[in-house]
Amino acid sequence: MPERIRAYLNARGLPDAVIDRHLLGWTGKRISIPIPDATGKISLFKLAKDPEDESTSPKMLASPRSHAALYGWEVLEKEPDRVVICEGEFDRLVLEAQGFSAVTSTGGALTFRPEWAPFLAVIPEVLICLDNDAVGRLGSARISRLVPTAKVVTLPEEVGEGGDVTDFFVWLGKTAEDFERLLEEASELSLPPKQIPVRRPPSIESELQDRVARAKRSVRIEDVIGRYVELQVSGSTLRGACPFHNEEHPSLVVFPATQTFHCFGCGEGGDVIAFLRRKLQLSFAQALEALERFLPSDEREAA
Repeated sequence: MPERIRAYLNARGLPDAVIDRHLLGWTGKRISIPIPDATGKISLFKLAKDPEDESTSPKMLASPRSHAALYGWEVLEKEPDRVVICEGEFDRLVLEAQGFSAVTSTGGALTFRPEWAPFLAVIPEVLICLDNDAVGRLGSARISRLVPTAKVVTLPEEVGEGGDVTDFFVWLGKTAEDFERLLEEASELSLPPKQIPVRRPPSIESELQDRVARAKRSVRIEDVIGRYVELQVSGSTLRGACPFHNEEHPSLVVFPATQTFHCFGCGEGGDVIAFLRRKLQLSFAQALEALERFLPSDEREAA
């Protein structure tokens, strides 16, 4: 990495230790930021614009055929007592340099994915600190719906419209203690309830819903998936090799708290019925019948 680029990153609040720990590099035209997936394998690169490039090219690019990813899996793996969800790779690293555990989506404020929410739900304190603009506010609302216990941090007016974490620390010269005070003042968003149309389902649909609810209430997803996959405890989750594709590192994660699963290799996920349908190539009705076979004998007769 050229010294001028390192000096630029230092000026943006990234000390050498953070630059080196996260393997920030230089392609000859852009600053490269490797993004590891949940297994630690590099899944994509974000490419930041050369600060001396005066062209109209985008400030940040992603490697071809990449998609929105969570930057900071190694933080969640440790299950910290507190984590900050911010907006942008540099902001995430600035927060780390200040002593705060942080994660971000590589796709921007509106791309926080539902399958990431269970990993955050087990963390005692989740705080959202996105950019001070309309998109950031929309992103905060989206994340708040997915992680209802999360609190939103409001940056001071001095950061200006579109201001962010880097502006707070670098351009305003604020300290970690100043940011701690912002975290203490964070509050949950008051979101209007979603409007759900009310309809009277046919009796056969109601009976089917009752069967599904009874089966899912009585049979643990980890017990079902454990019949097909060797699962290992990993914090509050279970991990194993995905049965739906070939892989070297286990990327299937089971969430007992939400009774769901997700594979970070192939993208398969859902509830226990979705697993049985995919694994055994069954219709919904057949998968429900298969799930009911896991019920205790007395409940199976009632079903």
